[in-house]
Amino acid sequence: MVRYLRSQENEVIATDLPREKEEGPLDASNTRLQSMDVRDRAQVDRIIEGFGPEVIYHFAGQAFVIPSWADPQGTMTTNLYGTLNLLEALRYHSPRTRFAFAGSGTEYGDPEIIPTPESAPLKPTSPYATSKAAADLLCYQYFRSFDIPVFRCRIFGTTGPGKRGDSVNDFASQIVGLEREGRAGTLHVGNLEKSRDVTDVRDAIRAMTCVVERGEPGGAYNIGSGVPRQVKETLTQLISLARVAVTPEIDPARIRKVDEPVHLADVERLRKLGWAPQIPFHRTLEETLEYWRAQP
Repeated sequence: MVRYLRSQENEVIATDLPREKEEGPLDASNTRLQSMDVRDRAQVDRIIEGFGPEVIYHFAGQAFVIPSWADPQGTMTTNLYGTLNLLEALRYHSPRTRFAFAGSGTEYGDPEIIPTPESAPLKPTSPYATSKAAADLLCYQYFRSFDIPVFRCRIFGTTGPGKRGDSVNDFASQIVGLEREGRAGTLHVGNLEKSRDVTDVRDAIRAMTCVVERGEPGGAYNIGSGVPRQVKETLTQLISLARVAVTPEIDPARIRKVDEPVHLADVERLRKLGWAPQIPFHRTLEETLEYWRAQP
């Protein structure tokens, strides 16, 4: 998001939590970098009042399903109460700031309607999904109660070069590890039978900005490709691009307690805003592998 906003000649203020970052510092050229913990209400108030941003893209949070089972309280504290702190800061210090909430397609749980529209009930099946659904509803409440212009983005699966934690990057990083060893080997995987709606993260970023620029405040918008992709087929495509022989092997630690068979977004509302994906999925897979090959 930072790279994209800079490419559009916006002034960008990025916040981070230094002690929990997995990578090195963000390239801060043309960007104001500010440390902030969304769980710290006083700190959030101070930063929002000081900067008075025109738009906030709210990504801060615990972003994974499996760790949320180990720490449901921490997940809820960060994802729900962190969002509450931001909304309260906007309410008192910057009520005209447009607020884009990065929600999740997992909020729908195991939906009865596929593709799933924004009108479908929220039936989360993990602590992570519950935290996102609760924060999503909180955003709507602040729109109705205080007229804060919120945009609720329910993001389905994303992947692409530089992302962390999704299955494609997990598979790609393991493949490159075997390539560097120069030998055939085993790839540790979870449930391969499920189907997921997966979008290149760069297209998803453009979708979020499109929602903020053209969407209806208070509204929910699915962000996805509208194309079901079986994890097994995606893995087969990645293995076909590998430079060594790779054999998948189920790892019980990668199996979720509840894993819905299909997640597929109805993206008609998003497409009516003029958005369409630009990056073919095969290119996403190729560039993701090349990204990992370029890492030291």
